[in-house]
Amino acid sequence: MDRISDIVEDEIRRTPFLEAALIDGIINHSALARRLRPRIERRLLRKASVAAIMMALRRLGTRIGKRTGGRARAGPELGELTIRSNLMEFTFRNSPTLRAKHRRLLGRLANAPEAFVTYTQGISQAMLIVSAGLERVVEESFAGEARIATLRNLSAMVLRLPPAVVKTPGAYYRILKQLAWENINVIDVVSTYTEFTLVLDDSQVSAAFAALRGL
Repeated sequence: MDRISDIVEDEIRRTPFLEAALIDGIINHSALARRLRPRIERRLLRKASVAAIMMALRRLGTRIGKRTGGRARAGPELGELTIRSNLMEFTFRNSPTLRAKHRRLLGRLANAPEAFVTYTQGISQAMLIVSAGLERVVEESFAGEARIATLRNLSAMVLRLPPAVVKTPGAYYRILKQLAWENINVIDVVSTYTEFTLVLDDSQVSAAFAALRGL
């Protein structure tokens, strides 16, 4: 039969951000115990007191903290980190002609493999991030489209991650949490299979690099 401590550990390990908060000592044990209590009782098939769950949480936090040196599970290792600066972002309203305009832009950039180009189309809007030197080309290619916003003085921080990241809960959370704690604003996020791109204001790139270097 499972013990309360075993079930508590299992529940916490399923949620990386709870484990991180527990190790950092910034979580309310009483509130978390009350939240976990129904799940624990279902698995125990009997009642469990909030006090017993709180004790298990405290012991678990201490034990994991000693084992990890006071840091939560790192998750997949961050690979190479690349910075691309001098970028700008365009946001257009979706239209029946927008994709054709995108194809036109790519055709004009066929001989510019070094150019930074990222295009994302949502339900009602499309976002394009390009090297700032391509501003005129973008304006010509998307002439007639409804532009919602234009942002300048941007940089992209591209993190290469292992394939395991697609099956790791909280993998992106720990990156964004680290930046939020350092009061770094993320303007946009773009991802592919093993690349995670953070779009930042130029003024915050150095601070973001320092914040992520230790992960």
